Amino acid sequence: MNETSFPASASVVESDICAGIVDAIGTETFFNKTGKLLEGYMSYEGLNIVLYSENNAPTCLEIFKKTLDLQEGLENFLSYTYIINPVYRAFLGKIASGTYLIGDLLPAGYRELIANSDLDIWIDDKETIGYRTPGWPKNLTEVLVLIWLPDNKMIEFSFLTTLSGDQTEKCHNQLRQIYPVLSSAILKHFEFAAQDFDVSEGKPSQEYRFQEFGKDILTPREQDITKMILTGHSSNSIGLNLDISLPTVKTHRRNIYAKLQISSQAELFNLFVRSLMVNK
Repeated sequence: MNETSFPASASVVESDICAGIVDAIGTETFFNKTGKLLEGYMSYEGLNIVLYSENNAPTCLEIFKKTLDLQEGLENFLSYTYIINPVYRAFLGKIASGTYLIGDLLPAGYRELIANSDLDIWIDDKETIGYRTPGWPKNLTEVLVLIWLPDNKMIEFSFLTTLSGDQTEKCHNQLRQIYPVLSSAILKHFEFAAQDFDVSEGKPSQEYRFQEFGKDILTPREQDITKMILTGHSSNSIGLNLDISLPTVKTHRRNIYAKLQISSQAELFNLFVRSLMVNK
């Protein structure tokens, strides 16, 4: 039915998985079948398939294995914590399609930003991204497949793996082997069944809350710097991106903290997180 080809180095098992994914193209259960096939081949704890689109909150298409038991955490992510999630920020930044470790998406200084916070339910410096969405378990990291669609949407396959041991590396290697077929199959499925990627019934994005944080208190320049701090940029990175000197960045930061009545990056992060939790 299609011209999707397998990687030249694919093993017999990989070829069978890829053939199954190709056969699912155009069917009503494409994502469910694909997830089930990957479940029998990949080394991971859980999988969620998420659709990102402009002006909408993420939409979860399918969940598998351990993610089935994480309804509270998944709902909190889809409702509000996605705004600060590295994958969503990477989507807005037009990251290229490919396979990634979630740690690859953290800008310099991200972990330091949210370290030593007093919000125990959120902050956990043992986690790859430094915090956990309420309802999400400890000691898991993510291996990602990100695939852009023609209409400026992005599909994420997020494989949950354990922080300890070699599961993450194994999962990443497996994904790199089948990525060409998985990517081609999803794009081909979009041609046959664009309705599977419809977000018209999705929740509106809360990105405005990120963009408007501190609007009534901070100057436009201070807002720009605050948004960069919240997404993990160091003072040096802010200076380079905004073409201003390091002393100027530090002056702006002091003014921001004073106006918001805080004294550290961690407090700034906590203040923003609390604003997300209000009327979520």
